[in-house]
Amino acid sequence: MAGHGAMLRPSGAFWAAKEATERARRSARRAITRFARPGAFSLPAGRRAAASRAFRNLAAFRSHYALLLWISLLSFLFPSHRATVLFLMVVSKVALSYAVVLRIFPNSVLLRRVLDRRVVVALFLALVIVKVVLAGAVANLLLSLAAAIPIILAHAVFRSPDDPSTAGAAENGKPSGELTPLSEKKDSDLESNGAQGSDRSS
Repeated sequence: MAGHGAMLRPSGAFWAAKEATERARRSARRAITRFARPGAFSLPAGRRAAASRAFRNLAAFRSHYALLLWISLLSFLFPSHRATVLFLMVVSKVALSYAVVLRIFPNSVLLRRVLDRRVVVALFLALVIVKVVLAGAVANLLLSLAAAIPIILAHAVFRSPDDPSTAGAAENGKPSGELTPLSEKKDSDLESNGAQGSDRSS
């Protein structure tokens, strides 16, 4: 009976996997909220500010944009290439499993050095491109890119970068939910420093 009870008791790996899954769900909810928060969108001050904001957001939201591209690709492939969609879903499950295992064992030498994240991403992209080409779905791939890229660019330009120093923006006459772009803040700091320097020289 004692051996039977020991067999039914969940192992440490089971609880670790369950905890990692719960953390992934919570982080996913936070990521969606951060990505689509209405109060975080504003017009850039100019072309330079728009370009700076776009490059910063492309780096900060790269996982969100990759997911948007993936959903767009599957949507355009589903009507006429269902077998390809099933294959891509299986490949994405394998990649997701790798990410979960990497969260459970963050200090694993095998995962960090042998199965490097960049190698896994490169293999994943290679499999996707080869499968799409072999299935004759290059036109679907181009259509999915044409549909998703304008949305990504619009989000990257109009999404104000997160800046903790703007938490008290409401005190300066701005809504508390609106974030001031970092480039605009830097430009104002430079202008104030230049004004102080000219006053001292005079």
